[in-house]
Amino acid sequence: MSDAKPAFDAARHCDAMAPTLGLTVTEDQRPAVLQFLAIAETMAAIVFLAPLDEAAFEPAGVFRAGSPGGGGPA
Repeated sequence: MSDAKPAFDAARHCDAMAPTLGLTVTEDQRPAVLQFLAIAETMAAIVFLAPLDEAAFEPAGVFRAGSPGGGGPA
């Protein structure tokens, strides 16, 4: 059994995700969409290579709509 990750297939990803997201990709749009999906996958691969220090993570603050100082929902 191989642990090798299969190569990213932008066309297959587009075909699977567009309907899931409620998007229609026309034949005119498809080449550019596939190009940008491939670029995004390359950028994601670079980001995932960055070392992370798990101890450095802190939870983000919580946004609560309403006026500053109270008056909004709790």
